[in-house]
Amino acid sequence: MDATSLADGSLVDRCLSIDLEVDAGKARIFRFAAVRHWDQKKAVFLSGNREAALDRFEDLACEAEFLLGHNIIRFDLPHLIALRPRLARLATKPIDTLWLNPLAFPRNPYHHLVKHHHDGRLQAGHVNDPELDARLVLEVLANQIAAFSALALETPAAITAYHYLTTCMPGNDGFDAFFADLRKAPRPETVKVEKAIIELLDGQACAWRIQQTLNRLSSPQLGWPMAYALSWISVAGGDSVMPPWVRAQFREASLIVRHLRDRACDDPGCHWCREKNDPKKALSRWFGFDSFRPEPKDDAGRPLQERIVSEAMQGKSVLGILPTGTGKSVCYQVPALARFDKIGALSVVISPLVALMADQVQGLARHGITGCVTINGLLSLPERHAALDQVRLGDAAILLISPEQLRSPPCAQSWRSARSATGSWMRPTASQNGGTISGPIIATSRASSVSIPGIKSPRRWSA
Repeated sequence: MDATSLADGSLVDRCLSIDLEVDAGKARIFRFAAVRHWDQKKAVFLSGNREAALDRFEDLACEAEFLLGHNIIRFDLPHLIALRPRLARLATKPIDTLWLNPLAFPRNPYHHLVKHHHDGRLQAGHVNDPELDARLVLEVLANQIAAFSALALETPAAITAYHYLTTCMPGNDGFDAFFADLRKAPRPETVKVEKAIIELLDGQACAWRIQQTLNRLSSPQLGWPMAYALSWISVAGGDSVMPPWVRAQFREASLIVRHLRDRACDDPGCHWCREKNDPKKALSRWFGFDSFRPEPKDDAGRPLQERIVSEAMQGKSVLGILPTGTGKSVCYQVPALARFDKIGALSVVISPLVALMADQVQGLARHGITGCVTINGLLSLPERHAALDQVRLGDAAILLISPEQLRSPPCAQSWRSARSATGSWMRPTASQNGGTISGPIIATSRASSVSIPGIKSPRRWSA
C-alpha cells in the first residue's frame, strides 16, 4: 500500500514540511529537516553524512504529494535542487506558507508566528533547529486553512479570486490543490473570477479603473500581485500593512492598490472618486466641519485651506504660506488621513516644534482619530517603542517627527517597513536627509521665504 493512503486525506497530511539552514556566504546547506505530519516520520541532518540524510529526505519526498515550507519557492527549493538536481522532479507542487500568509491574515493581529510587518520569517524561528521550524510550518499551514475556511463562508468571492490569481503562473499546482481542496471545486473560469473581483471591489475602488484592471487579468505575472492588492483593500482603513517583502517581490501589488484607489478619475458618475477625493467631504468626515475657513483666500476667491488640501489630495507638492492661526495643520492632516484611508500611506510630518506635537496628537484624538503618533527626544523608551510599533503594524496614518530623528535607523526602518512614505509636511529647518521621503510634499509656514532642497517648482499659495 502506498504510504500516502495511510494518511487521513487532509491537505496537511499530504505535505512534507521542510526547513533548511544555509550558510549565506557559501550558499551551502549545513542543516536541514523534513517532517511528515500524519505519522511524524522525519529526515533530519545536523551533522555527519549529509548524502545519507538527503537519501532519507528524498524517500519521504517521493511519498508526499506536496512539498511545504516557509519561503520554500524562492529559498529552500533552489538550494535543494542546486545540491541534488534530480530533486527538481519532486518539487513541481510546492505550497509556500510565506506567500499564503498575507492573504489569510491581512489584518492586525497578524499570524502570531510570522513577522508580517518585517521580512515574513517565522516569528519563533529556531536557529540551528530546522526540525522545530519544519513543525512550526505545519502549524502555520493548519492555521491558514482555518482562516481561509472562515473566509470562504463569509466572503466566497475572495476565495474564488485567490484560487484563480495564485495559479496563473506555471509551477503553482500546489496552490491549485490548496484552494481546490478549500472550495471543493476546480480552478474557476475567467468569467467567474471577473464577477468575483467586481463584487469584492464594489464601493471600494474607482469603477472605471476596476474595468481597466480586469482587462489585465490575462497577464500571468499580475496574479499574485492582484491577490495581495485585493487582500489589502478588503481591510483598508487601518490595522493593516502590506508586508515589505510583498512590496519588494511583487512590486505591482502596491501599484495596483494605488491605481484603483489613489487618484480621482474624470467620470462625474464615479461615486468612489467623487466621495473619496472631495476636500470638503474629507474635512467633514474627519473633523465634522462643512467648509474650510473662508479666510485667507487665493486669487480666485477660494479658501486657501481648501485649495492647498485639494492640490495635495491630487498628489501635487505644495508650498503654503499662511498667517499664524489660520489652520496650517489641516492642510496636511486632511490629505494625510485621506491617503491613509485609500492606500495605507504613512505621512511623515517633520517639524522642530516638539512642544506642539503632543497638542497635535491630542487634538486629533478629540476627533476620534487615533492614527497619529509622535517620535521625538522627549519620549521615554517604552513610549518610543510603542510609537514605532504602531507605525510598523500599519496603525499610524501620520508620524510627527523632529528633524534629528531622521538620522535614527530604527525610525527610518519603521516607516519603510510600514509603507513607503508617500506624504509629508515639512518645516524650513527639516531639509536634511534628502531622499528618505518620497511622494508629494506639503510645506506650510508663516515665513515669507522658504527654501526646500530637492523640491522642484511646488505649487505655491500664500496669504
